[in-house]
Amino acid sequence: MKQLSAIKQGEKMVLVLKKSIEKKSKTSSKDIQGWIGGSYSKSIHFAEQLVATGYLTTDRAKPQGFLPTDKAKQLFWVAL
Repeated sequence: MKQLSAIKQGEKMVLVLKKSIEKKSKTSSKDIQGWIGGSYSKSIHFAEQLVATGYLTTDRAKPQGFLPTDKAKQLFWVAL
């Protein structure tokens, strides 16, 4: 069952990164919550994990905004 959980997490990551790249502007925690479901705090935690691994950057403003990094864009063959 743990493998299925890892796959679901991977699917969420792909979805968030793809939508963030398509958005072309800052992505909010509310956006992420709408895309992956769950609670607002879980969406913030998920986004912070993507920041920690270098796929998103944050402005640390209130409300917090997120942008995809070059590392994220390379996954989708987006021109840098």
